Amino acid sequence: MKNKLHIFGCSHSTGIHCDDINAPWWKDYIQNHFKLDVFRRQGHGGKNVEYILFDIADRLIEGDIEKDDLIILCTSYPLRFGTPRLQKFSKHPMDINFDSEGILGIKKDSFTQFDKLDNKLTFNLWYHQTFMAWKLLNSVCNNVFQWTILDHNEMDELYLSINYDLHHPEFGTKSKLKDYGLNGFEKMNVPSKNPWKNLIKPPSEYKCWDDFIHDHEHPQGHMEPKYHSKFAQIFIEQIDYEI
Repeated sequence: MKNKLHIFGCSHSTGIHCDDINAPWWKDYIQNHFKLDVFRRQGHGGKNVEYILFDIADRLIEGDIEKDDLIILCTSYPLRFGTPRLQKFSKHPMDINFDSEGILGIKKDSFTQFDKLDNKLTFNLWYHQTFMAWKLLNSVCNNVFQWTILDHNEMDELYLSINYDLHHPEFGTKSKLKDYGLNGFEKMNVPSKNPWKNLIKPPSEYKCWDDFIHDHEHPQGHMEPKYHSKFAQIFIEQIDYEI
């Protein structure tokens, strides 16, 4: 049995636009170069880190990942909201008109206020989930590679800044940890950053993969099919170097 290629991600980890014209996408080039089978699921278009984590959990539970497989992980955009628990809603269910009684058993007239997404908390959660996803996969597989759509250095800085404000509020102000329901999460030291081990980096002329994709974009968004081989070759070279 061949080892498998596992791809976790959003629509940037699918054959969007390629499938329409029966053209190979970056997965196919990587599969052929390393002579691998491909797991039947790849990216989840339009979905966020929670769907990706659900996919990771399912493959781990079912024993689908072997130690010599090849994994490529991307956890989508930090502020993309979604949840497998409320699959009919593309936005935060507490921020739009929705069937509160049918979903939560609460009549609309009993609401005094509606929750809105907190960007800092959402980013902080995404960062933790991304770090955890890598650690989980790395515990069962020797070849886990990751890439981020946005610049990982900027995200590290933002993560440290958000956590400093959470754990060291200005004099005379209260920490928001209690408001977030995170009592007991106080930290005195600098929180651990993601080491971004086996991070696949964009070409040096691009700050992040988002810029690369934008520069090679299809008129309807995402990457043009003709550039998938170029994208894949960058991945192949960096993976070859590490393994």
